[in-house]
Parts: sequence; structure tokens; C-alpha cells
Amino acid sequence: MPSVATIWRILVRRGFVVPEPRKRPKASYRRFEAERPNECWQIDATAYTLANGSAVEIINIIDDHSRLAVRSVAVRSTTSDAAWRAFSEGVRTWGLPWRCLSDNGLAFSGRLRGFEVVFEANLRAAGVIKVDSKPYHPQTCGKVERFQQTLKKWLRRRRRRPRSVAELQTMLDMFCDHYNHHRPHRGIGRITPHARWSASAPVVNAGVAIPAGQRRLRVIVDYRGVINVMPWRLHLGVAYEGKHADVVVDATHATVFVDGELVRSVALKADQQYQGSGNKRGGPKQDRLA
Repeated sequence: MPSVATIWRILVRRGFVVPEPRKRPKASYRRFEAERPNECWQIDATAYTLANGSAVEIINIIDDHSRLAVRSVAVRSTTSDAAWRAFSEGVRTWGLPWRCLSDNGLAFSGRLRGFEVVFEANLRAAGVIKVDSKPYHPQTCGKVERFQQTLKKWLRRRRRRPRSVAELQTMLDMFCDHYNHHRPHRGIGRITPHARWSASAPVVNAGVAIPAGQRRLRVIVDYRGVINVMPWRLHLGVAYEGKHADVVVDATHATVFVDGELVRSVALKADQQYQGSGNKRGGPKQDRLA
């Protein structure tokens, strides 16, 4: 009797089998990377066991563009408060990011449960957009997941396992320094994360608190000096053509920043999709809030 594989090959060769792959080919996936430092941070936590058998966790934050290790913190357990402390420590060194991406772990997100956790509320108060990955889709946070693999391999190669949270933290600080400044990274052309971080100016977050129901967007100014903030179109001026505009918008107001500077603050008119500048020369103009 011929094998199942042989029968399969014969049927395929004669056109009796219609290919219907259950999974998308890897080539169809689009690789995402933030354009500039501090445009997006990824945060996650991973389990670790101390030398005495105690279970602890490590909160890790990396910059999506440069792969820079923003912060690695050893904690007894990953709570929302602990996540915010780790994030704040990273901000003190590297500045405030525009977005923060995480999975749906309860320390980072309460979206699937219908409420806002401390970490989310503090991000919103600091003006940072919170982004959650799709459930059961770890690829979305793949960069920090990959970082954690590298970190654990490095820890396994140490002569002895740390005996306390404080000792583990010392080792984490040592690893982050080596990872950022001395270890070439294959994902960014075999340069160090710090070298890539330093190669371009980081995104500047003005730190404007985000009220509930407010959106924050990053869009490119078109050749007419206009940005599209659905359902509105806002005129900034042709001087900003091709630049990235950071927009804070709700149902009644929009505030626009370019390179960290306030460009326009306007009271939106619900019955008027195009919000002109009112400047006949086409240059940028500040609008008075109602």
C-alpha cells in the first residue's frame, strides 16, 4: 500500500487538491517598528526563581524603535503599582514616551474586564497613550518577549543564581548596561541599542493629561498643510508639509504639536469637517479656545 504522503503528492500533482492553508504564510506578516525613539515602549513581565526556590518576577520595558532596555526591575509580584514604578524609573532616565504597549495582563490593562487599572490611569494622567495587544497574540509584543529570552539566557550563564531580589536587581542593572552599550543587536543592523537611540531625536511628549474619551493620534501633514483627524481635517500650514503632527482630540477640541511645540489649538465645529486656519496666507495660526 502506498503511504498517505505518496497519495497526497499524486493528488496535488494532478490538481485534485485545492490548497487551503490554515495559517497565513510568514511572508504575509508585516513587521512593525516605531520610527523614532520614545514613540512607543513595550512592557511585560516574566517569572524567575531565586536560588532558595522563591518565585519572583521581572518587569521589563524596551523602546520599540531602538530596542533599548529602558528598565528591568525585580519584584516579588507584578502589580499595577509595581509596573508604574518601573515605568516611572525609565522615564526619569529616558524621557516620557508617546505610547506604551502591553499585553492584557491585569497589572497593565483592565480593558477586557471593563475597568481601568492603576497603571492605565497613571499613563493617561501623564499624557501617554495606552495600547493593548490582541488576546492570545504575543507577536504584538514580540520585541519585549524576545528581550526576555535573551535576558534569561544571560542569567542562566552566571556562575550562581541570585539569592535575593536585591541581588537579582544588581544583575539586571549589569545586564541592561551590557545590552544597551556593548552588545550588537541583529534586529537593528548589528549596532547597539544605545547607538540606534542616539542616531535620531526622540519623540517629545508634552505630558498633557488625557481625559477619558480623548484620543491621541500621530499623523503626517500632507502637501496642502492639512492633517486628517477623522471626521475633521485641520489646516496647519504648508510650512509643516511632510512632518509628523501629534494630535490630542475629543468631541469638541483638538490640540496639535509638531516636534514638541504647540502648533494649533482649536474648538472643533461639529457641522464643519474642514477646520481652516483663518489665515489667508496659509500659514499656521493659533485659535482661541471657546
